[in-house]
Amino acid sequence: MSKPVGAAGLALIKRFEGCRLKAYKPLPTETYWTIGWGHYGPDVREDQTITQPEADRLLAADCQRFADAVDDPVYCPQTARLNDNQRDALISFAFNCGAGCLKTLCKGRTLAQVRDAMALYSKAGGKVLPGLERRRRAEQALFDTPVAPATEKKEDKTMTYQYLKDVPEKFRPVIEKLMTAGIIQGDGSDPTGNGDVISLTHEQVRTLVFVYRGGGFDARLREAGIPPAVGA
Repeated sequence: MSKPVGAAGLALIKRFEGCRLKAYKPLPTETYWTIGWGHYGPDVREDQTITQPEADRLLAADCQRFADAVDDPVYCPQTARLNDNQRDALISFAFNCGAGCLKTLCKGRTLAQVRDAMALYSKAGGKVLPGLERRRRAEQALFDTPVAPATEKKEDKTMTYQYLKDVPEKFRPVIEKLMTAGIIQGDGSDPTGNGDVISLTHEQVRTLVFVYRGGGFDARLREAGIPPAVGA
């Protein structure tokens, strides 16, 4: 067993999969049912229900399965050259598309070509799906994101930002836009005149910005009348 998926990859998977505690089929043509955080397979039965802890355990097991695939040179010959963000992006890709597609994606390609070819996997039933396009862009954005230097202070990684004003300036405009669109919601309190308490960790802020830059929130932004990150 290899190391688990990173925080950025896990957050991206959760955001796009969502969690449903009753079995469903995203598309009527699906062979099997889906439950929890996108868990799909013959072990899921129609009308099955699970608890949140069960959903979280399934997610951990599924993420580990696809992390193992990304770390296997048979599926990803470039695995030794991946940084943590590239690895997380490919784990999310494999979670969504399967280990077989991961193997096809990585075969005979450079890392740059792998990154670009991810966009080809945006179809279901022969049709391009906007949700898959957004996910591929978010995965590409994470793939392109440099890993924080090893010299980054530990407290920066573990810091929690209580208010918007606490978020680093380079991330603040994006977080403010997501709050305006209702994608990030505070707790409604304003005890000291600083605005709603948002309580986002440094890693959560970084992940939200990654997904935003990849177009993962574009549909919600348009609904709120706010310019999207990608496209018009």
